[in-house]
Amino acid sequence: MNSPGRSDRDETATSEADEPADGRVARRRRNMNSVLDVVLEMFGENAMFPTMEQAATRSGLSLRSLYRYFADPGELLEAAIRRSRERGLELSRLHAIGQGPLGPRIDDFVTMRVELYEAVGPVYRATVANAARHPRIHEEQRKNRDTLSEQFERQFGPELSAKKQAERKTALSAGDLLTQLGAIDYLRQHRQLSTAETRMVLSAALRAILE
Repeated sequence: MNSPGRSDRDETATSEADEPADGRVARRRRNMNSVLDVVLEMFGENAMFPTMEQAATRSGLSLRSLYRYFADPGELLEAAIRRSRERGLELSRLHAIGQGPLGPRIDDFVTMRVELYEAVGPVYRATVANAARHPRIHEEQRKNRDTLSEQFERQFGPELSAKKQAERKTALSAGDLLTQLGAIDYLRQHRQLSTAETRMVLSAALRAILE
């Protein structure tokens, strides 16, 4: 990656220095969020490897300014993936987790996971594509998977706890595998199932595993 060159837009750096501290912080946050949103838009367009130059051009920032916010492409992509994860937190919430009859809990869980995938599917694919090249993105991928695994275990704790140790491990591993975003991506992208069909497949599989 070539080092950033001088741009007329870099003159904004001088004016920023004259702003009050609160104004500079607010401007920096707006600029960073703007470029992260641009990266997320590019993921949605199946541009899995946005460059610093592309992100700068589309966000309206100078390349020099972008390098002040993010040291390298890996840091930029990591921040965009983390921003998407934060947005997805509300979608991934479950009310009364682990409580109530099994059937409704399966339905609630599957509906939530499919809706989460529909919202963050492009970011999921970009994370997988970039994980091997950027250790920080690989770590973010691990955290995301662990979070989903822990949620599955909490939602179906009563059924898992009732099983013998070996059976419990098998059921936990199988159920977690089926409801990770990678499995949903396979059903939606490769098998070309609709969201309704995807929910039906996942619900039937979880009932077979947990009942």
